[in-house]
Amino acid sequence: MTAFGGGERRKYRIVDDATRDAAIGTVCGAIEKGTSFTAACKVVAQHLDVAETTVRGWVNDSGRRPRADFEQVLELRRALEAAAELNHRLAAQRTSGSMFGTATS
Repeated sequence: MTAFGGGERRKYRIVDDATRDAAIGTVCGAIEKGTSFTAACKVVAQHLDVAETTVRGWVNDSGRRPRADFEQVLELRRALEAAAELNHRLAAQRTSGSMFGTATS
């Protein structure tokens, strides 16, 4: 018995270079539009009837995978930290009964 159950061996599909390049382009395009790497690879893999890890490997090996640069990540982290601090302060004010730090009559 194999990991795929029922004693059956997994059959692999041969994918030509043009199809592989199109798959890589589709995944990269989806990532640029905001889809996660995992979700994009999963959809393409299902469409081609290949393993998700195969598509992930194609994209990673191609060197074309869009990635956020370090400065962009730092800026996003700073924005998230500021939003979290504001949220914390607003929640504390709401709990204390003073919505915007001013006394109510």
